[in-house]
Amino acid sequence: MRTRRQILDAAGVLFAVLGYKTATVVDLLAHSGVTKGAFYFHFSSKEDVARALFKEQSMEQDLVAPQKFKLQEIVDGHLVLTSKLRNGARERGCFRLCLEQGLDEELRRSWLLERVVFNQKLLTAAREQGELAAHVSVRETAEFLVSACMGLQLMSQTVIDDADTGMGRRIALLLRNVMSVIAIPDVYAELDIRQDRGIQLLET
Repeated sequence: MRTRRQILDAAGVLFAVLGYKTATVVDLLAHSGVTKGAFYFHFSSKEDVARALFKEQSMEQDLVAPQKFKLQEIVDGHLVLTSKLRNGARERGCFRLCLEQGLDEELRRSWLLERVVFNQKLLTAAREQGELAAHVSVRETAEFLVSACMGLQLMSQTVIDDADTGMGRRIALLLRNVMSVIAIPDVYAELDIRQDRGIQLLET
C-alpha cells in the first residue's frame, strides 16, 4: 500500500504540473522512486493510474456533516473541495485530468456528473425544507454551481496564478452571490460562507 501511495502521490503532482499527455511512466517512476516492476505490480499503464486517482477521490458528501440547512451543506461541500484542491497533490492532479482531452471521456464525464448530482440532491432537499426561493431551478442551479466553481479554480491555477491564496476567497465570493439569489432571506442570513470554513471542516 505504501508503494501504491507513492505512485499516486507522484501522479498527482505530475498530472497537475505536466498534464496527462506530457507525463510519462518514466516520469512516474522517477518521481515516485519505485521500480518498474513495483509500478506494474499495481498499475498496468499511465491511464490505469489516472483511473485510480479518479476512483479514490472522496465525494464532498463523504466529508460534509449534516447541517441545519441543506444549503449550508452545499456551501460546505464546495469549500471543502476547494481546500483539498489547494493543499492536496492528488486532488490537483485529478482536477487537471478532468479538464484534459486524451483521457477516457467517460471518466471525466462521470467525475463532473457526480458533483452535479451532489448539488442536485441537496438542492432538492433544500426545496423540500423551504430554503429555496420559488424561482430556483434545481437542475440548472446544480449544473451552474459545478461549472462556475470549476471555472474559478481553473482561472486561479492557470490565468491569475494565485491558487494558493486566491481560490478560497473567490469560491466563497461566488457562493455568497449564488446563495443570496437562491436562498430565502432568513436562511441566507444564517449561512456560514467564510473562505476558511473548508479548512476548519477538514481539521475537525
